[in-house]
Amino acid sequence: MPFHPLPRRQLPPRLLRLVVLGVVATALGACSGTDGADGDGPHPVAATPTSTGQLADTLWVDRSKHVGDNSKVIALVADVGLAAPGRPTLELQTSARPYGVTIRYADGVHADPTELTRPATLLLGTIGNLGRVRVEADGTTFTLSAADATRALGYDVKRLGQDRSALEAYLREGR
Repeated sequence: MPFHPLPRRQLPPRLLRLVVLGVVATALGACSGTDGADGDGPHPVAATPTSTGQLADTLWVDRSKHVGDNSKVIALVADVGLAAPGRPTLELQTSARPYGVTIRYADGVHADPTELTRPATLLLGTIGNLGRVRVEADGTTFTLSAADATRALGYDVKRLGQDRSALEAYLREGR
């Protein structure tokens, strides 16, 4: 009797979103935060690799051309330190431009825009078609667009994912 493979079927969009959220929750599940030094609860930005070179290596390997590459986006969110605490959920906006990523934390996680600009800039630079990063935490929303990051840098933020030396220079600057 010959083998007949089953026909390929695509998951309905709603089910696909649930699967993606489940994968994200599982991948980020081991991350947990600690209280911030100022005592106002955990902060979204976790420790990143110990050296600029290590972080540059990790970001360079994990960079992606597309926001729809779930595993790469999950890895990059962790790489830039936004995977902890509170097991955030990730929502990918891939149906229309500007493509985006929303990182949503549970109540009690403090979001300081001065701490979020750098990791959001790194995400915008290392995900080729990412146009917007949104972080929702503790009743506040932080948003950074690729255009705003480009203006702040003085050069195209996408250069961070295209030119290794530009990425390394940005990481050394510490802005």
